[in-house]
Amino acid sequence: MIGIIGLNHKSAPLSIREKFSFNKDDIKKLTQSIAENNYISEIVILSTCNRTEIYFRSGDCCSAGAFSIIYKSLFKYVNIEKAEKYFYRFESLKAIDHLFRVVSSLDSMILGEYQIVNQIKEAYRMAIENHSVKKTFRRLFTKALETGKEVRTKTNMSQGAFSVSYAAVEKCYEKFPTLAEKNILLIGAGKTGELVIKNLSKKGCNNITITNRTESRAVEIANKYKAQVLPFSNWQQGLKSAEIIISSITCKEPLINKEKTESLSSGTDCLMVDLGVPRNIHPDVQKVKGITLLNIDDLKETLAIDLKKKKKCISTAETIVANKTKEFSEWLNTQNLAPTISKIVSAVNNITEKEMDSFRKNLTEEESPQIKEYSKYLSEKMMKYLIRNLKTISNNGQTTEYIKIIQDLFSGK
Repeated sequence: MIGIIGLNHKSAPLSIREKFSFNKDDIKKLTQSIAENNYISEIVILSTCNRTEIYFRSGDCCSAGAFSIIYKSLFKYVNIEKAEKYFYRFESLKAIDHLFRVVSSLDSMILGEYQIVNQIKEAYRMAIENHSVKKTFRRLFTKALETGKEVRTKTNMSQGAFSVSYAAVEKCYEKFPTLAEKNILLIGAGKTGELVIKNLSKKGCNNITITNRTESRAVEIANKYKAQVLPFSNWQQGLKSAEIIISSITCKEPLINKEKTESLSSGTDCLMVDLGVPRNIHPDVQKVKGITLLNIDDLKETLAIDLKKKKKCISTAETIVANKTKEFSEWLNTQNLAPTISKIVSAVNNITEKEMDSFRKNLTEEESPQIKEYSKYLSEKMMKYLIRNLKTISNNGQTTEYIKIIQDLFSGK
């Protein structure tokens, strides 16, 4: 069985999502923890600012047991007793369909955004690095990326796609119509940070200061957009003159809190936009007079505008996803059933041959060919009957725990 458990911007608030946000090291450790259970054969973990999903494949285990293993490992790693109500779970066809929808950005906060493709590629690459994918998941994720590419090629989904960075800048403009004149501090110069400064530049902003852990990256972006660079060791100094602070770095604990905002002038209007998951800015800064704080969930309304524009593309994209899901499912069912069908055919043929050898001694030369022909007919009839029942009881190859039991019955052990 192929299964998935996950949470995203629709199923869980930011306060929950950030607890399940994983970096590369977390993913490696969690993968190793899950892989210790022999019932789980393949694992890919996807963790982004808006979703965390665990894709897995189980063999000799019922679906309820497999999901229980994943939940137990996940909650133990995060040190949370129970949070299942925030998670969705899918298996078999629904799990495959979900992955194909995700990579096509049909399940994204930003319909048509391309970043999810790179994130899935990275999740798959890490899984290969962690030795947690085999034949089935290699095929599954190759097919998923193929699906995403076809959706983008055959629809206008990605044209004019908004982004979290775009929405953040629009919110800044909504708060400060004279945005171009404001002093802006940008904390973080990763992909999100670069998109932020790109959108700020389009609004005519020139008073931008960038601070980043890797200073060379900050210099690179600053030179490109004519911004200033502040050494990360002095980032708190940047708070004093900033009227807008946008943060998008990776950190386990908030970088900015109420105490660290004391350097701001009392009563000065300051907009803080937190694009980090986990959060970069502690919610307690809202207690400081003059500070307005927005996090990634506060941008949904701005991004919803894009959904209305893209609705015409959704139907075409969903048709592509449905076709690709069917294609992969048919391949998977063949892979699941082939070994068991082979066992059935081999077992029936072996029994027939053995009994014919024993029975042939009592036959005349005329009777032998006729009995052989009839035994062949009975064998084929029996095989068709068994294979038909195998397909029925296994839901055409999808319920793998039944397949294994039937395979064992005909293994000759």
